[in-house]
Amino acid sequence: MTEQPYLTVSVDDGSVNDMHSADLLEKYGLKATFYIPATNAERQVLRSDQIRELSARFEIGGHTYSHVSLHKLSFEQMHTELVTGKNWVEDVTGQPTHSFCYPRGKFNSKARAAVKLAGFTGARTCLFNRSELAIDPFLTGVSTHACSHSPLIQIRHALLEGNFAGALNYISVHHLERDWVSHFQHALDSVAAIGGVAHLYFHSWEIEEHDQWQKLERLLAQLAQRMDFKRITNGELYAISAAAAGN
Repeated sequence: MTEQPYLTVSVDDGSVNDMHSADLLEKYGLKATFYIPATNAERQVLRSDQIRELSARFEIGGHTYSHVSLHKLSFEQMHTELVTGKNWVEDVTGQPTHSFCYPRGKFNSKARAAVKLAGFTGARTCLFNRSELAIDPFLTGVSTHACSHSPLIQIRHALLEGNFAGALNYISVHHLERDWVSHFQHALDSVAAIGGVAHLYFHSWEIEEHDQWQKLERLLAQLAQRMDFKRITNGELYAISAAAAGN
């Protein structure tokens, strides 16, 4: 555990609404990492020119080429998805890509190994209610998903993922909070007190569908006032985790 309180934000899936998220994050001087696949069968993704514009303002991370769940693929298929996705991001942005996010948060030991082999320095999961500095940068959790979940869903998800520490944290740190803003504020209080990483993640398309842009902006405005936190990208977080682990 580190005594330094960190704040990071990640945005998944590369939806067309990401440009609005980027404007809000920039407005409040916050760092973030956008994880973007080349294609997504579920929804439209950003155009290459939009991604280039975004990369001038924020870190862009890999999210496979076609937004597929890695844990269902053979190792060879995983490697192809990871490498082609990484190369695509680097070709579009003209910058190296260090960060990765498992699509739908699905991973296993083979997927972790494949991500490392593909040349990434760390990977973000969907292990919720986790605000400690990850021992393994390829298994980085998040404090809060910007979508309100019932206590039953939160605990069920944690148990299905084997995220027992997250289940306990949901009770002891987040106090079974349902509202995602209040949930993240509990994470902020905990990290400010004992150190760690307050990590907010969201999907811009989900914010749009639930009409929660004003709610998101109010939270970002509050975060801008938290000068006790060091603002970092996910890539910077992975480097800190690796250094702390002696890697």
